[in-house]
Amino acid sequence: MRKMFLVICLLVFSVANVFSKETTNVPKDSSVYKYKQTQDLVSLVKYAALAVEEKGEAAFPEFKKENSQWRHDDIYIFIIDTNGNMVLHPDPALEGKNEMGLKDADNRLIVKGFINTVSNNKREGWFHYLWPEPGSIFPLWKSSFLQLVVAPSGKKYIVGSGLYNMKIEKEFIVNLVDLAAVLIEEEGRAAFPKLRDKTGRFMFMDIYVFVDKPDGVELVNGAFPNIEGRNLIDYKDSKGSFLVRNYIKIALTEGSGWVDYLWPKPGEATPSEKYTYVKKVKYGDETFIVGAGAYLE
Repeated sequence: MRKMFLVICLLVFSVANVFSKETTNVPKDSSVYKYKQTQDLVSLVKYAALAVEEKGEAAFPEFKKENSQWRHDDIYIFIIDTNGNMVLHPDPALEGKNEMGLKDADNRLIVKGFINTVSNNKREGWFHYLWPEPGSIFPLWKSSFLQLVVAPSGKKYIVGSGLYNMKIEKEFIVNLVDLAAVLIEEEGRAAFPKLRDKTGRFMFMDIYVFVDKPDGVELVNGAFPNIEGRNLIDYKDSKGSFLVRNYIKIALTEGSGWVDYLWPKPGEATPSEKYTYVKKVKYGDETFIVGAGAYLE
């Protein structure tokens, strides 16, 4: 019994320390996420990215081993380059192919979305798209976490992994609003059509970006385009809360923050509880309030 216990301990220790002798960095804390499945996925990608940074292309064979920490059940590591070429995938037939034109069921460009997602100061982020599970013809929402890394060879790779029907994390919303804010800071109102694009990265599941002026006029709302141009400053939800006033005040006084209120889901008229993240953004002389939210279960 003692011998078996020692064997198990050695196995657990060896798996937990893959590449540990070669790596000197530690992945960023994933505790910003509420759910364990999200934490595990982020940690997996970050450890894989560290392996590529340290060992380069020599790390790739480890990611392909079945029933390993890198590949088990419906979890696997994939790698693309910044030109959209599939470098590593569980399906060898996909490797070596350029997938820049790959689209999901809503005509959302997937690989191009991956590349755009990591094109920021953090060099990481989430991309959500519709894709069938293996063996199924019906698409489900899949969320992939991605990180851009540079191998010792100087080659840039995007390391990622994803899961189907993930629970919504507040960090998904923050990430989305931050991406929209950067786009508006760079392009101003010229960014608005991209925020409304149902095939883009700013609308997924029942989540979408909205943009208001500080006076309460709604400028962008991809899910409810009929309210664009209307002043909502005096709008109350069914609980009597001045929701637009509240989130504008938070954005203007604190820069960013969260607010809860009642609002219909896309395609529905009955209000549901929603928690929303808003952020103040400036472009030239204009100030915008950018937000997105998720509905409470």
